Amino acid sequence: MTSSKHSTVAIIGAGAHGLVALKDLLEEGFEATAFDRNSSPGGIWSTSYESAVSSLPTTVVNVSRERACFTDFPFPAGTASYPSSQEVGQYLLSYCTHFELWPHLRLQTTISGVRRNDGAQKWLLNVTTKDGSTEVMTFDKLVVASGPQNVAIMPVIPGNDIFNGEIIHSIAFKDPARYAGKTVVVLGIGNSAVDTATTLIGHAKKIYLAHRHGAILLPRHLNNGTSLDHGASYRTFAIRDFLETTFPSLALKFLASWVATIQKKHYDLRPEWRINTPTPSLSKQNPTVSDYIYGALQSGDVTSVHGIKRYIGPQSPELEDGTVLEDVDAVIYCTGYRLDLSWLGKLDPTNLEPNNPHSTNYDYTAPRLYQNILSHEHPDNLAFVGLALVFFAAFPVADLTSMALAQLWSKPSLLPSHADMQKQYTTHRAWRAGINSLPNPAGKGPATLQLETGQFMAWGQELIGTRVDEMLSYGSWEAWLFWWREKGLSRMLYDGVYSPHVWRLFDSAGRRKRWVGAREAIERVNEEVRKRRVDAASARAEGGV
Repeated sequence: MTSSKHSTVAIIGAGAHGLVALKDLLEEGFEATAFDRNSSPGGIWSTSYESAVSSLPTTVVNVSRERACFTDFPFPAGTASYPSSQEVGQYLLSYCTHFELWPHLRLQTTISGVRRNDGAQKWLLNVTTKDGSTEVMTFDKLVVASGPQNVAIMPVIPGNDIFNGEIIHSIAFKDPARYAGKTVVVLGIGNSAVDTATTLIGHAKKIYLAHRHGAILLPRHLNNGTSLDHGASYRTFAIRDFLETTFPSLALKFLASWVATIQKKHYDLRPEWRINTPTPSLSKQNPTVSDYIYGALQSGDVTSVHGIKRYIGPQSPELEDGTVLEDVDAVIYCTGYRLDLSWLGKLDPTNLEPNNPHSTNYDYTAPRLYQNILSHEHPDNLAFVGLALVFFAAFPVADLTSMALAQLWSKPSLLPSHADMQKQYTTHRAWRAGINSLPNPAGKGPATLQLETGQFMAWGQELIGTRVDEMLSYGSWEAWLFWWREKGLSRMLYDGVYSPHVWRLFDSAGRRKRWVGAREAIERVNEEVRKRRVDAASARAEGGV
């Protein structure tokens, strides 16, 4: 088997997932190259005005930068707790510069075909550059980092053909000024829907938010001066993960109670908005996080209505409750995305019968992968970064995934056997079946690539040697020694902001690289959050609140 010091790796995609995979593989000695069709790295965070998945300049992330950064690269000082898409895009460009990734990027390059030469044990990529020239490039290993949701879901609603207004998916919504003076229906109530609706304020004449069920609506910023996810400490995650594994229904009640408490403190939701009628289960749908939709509904800038049943006239959608909207100029479908890896042919892990050319047995929610990372057929040379979704921020999970992959490929003894991979896959599908059987008042909910959070995080951290669970365990003598020597830091790691930097804090005994700046970064984040709480408390006291 080729040593990592000489193994070549092709990474398809140079968004956040591809960049962190590139960095972590280079760190372990692989000769890695990331390909992307765009002119700049960053994926969805590199704003594009083409009809492609990308953020808008007005987009704001839904996880605080204190918890959404990579493990060894904080956001720059002064960045808002919830950065804008432009700030995230700049963060990723700075990441490329800091870790010297630019020489390893092939931008404005399209991969038009991938095939495996089993005899030579190589991957052959058909590469097309911007000027149209083509070449076949050969690599030892292949990483697919094209994202977990890359195809827009466009529901077919009866009467589409008689509606004369514009019907688009949110993937094509780039310029709210185009809708100046128009009446617009935004279909959906997820994050993209409320962001689209509030972005249209000041442009569109009338904005309807049409939805069939409620949402788990949460604010980004809390009244105590902190961000929504700052209270999610290592301790609370440990409790949640234990309940998810042992008592899944109690885990949902634990989260539902937390959501209800926050909503009660921050919102007075009117029944006619139907935000809580019914509320989806957290096991089936992510929260809708917004600082603006509540105020927009209160002011009437956005009107909540039932979902669209059908179109009955050139500008008239009929809603589920029988109401007919008149003079509608545009409908924007914020109906999400799904995974499509069909371009990989028989290597597509969502095809559960890869050797059957007529197979229709696809599962986009639980691909045939070990930990949603390694190919069952080619575990030592084909992997996917970005499909392992858990109840944690995406950037650090991608970092954890990439560090784990780098360890698996650089130390072949760590690779799972086929039996181990099959066992994990079978256990995972059984867990998903159990989650899907739990009640959900709003229906089954969207399919996801969700893994069991506690199981995945423990597996990944043990593989890369973070030693976090060991150093924060009540049953470990090393944890007690750490507490005795570093009481303040130990308490901070338990109950402070769960910073991803903790995964680079302790010595890994020859696994992932330690970051000497981890402690300082953790302490700085917690001090910033403490100061915000103090300032917010002082402001409330001065205001008599």
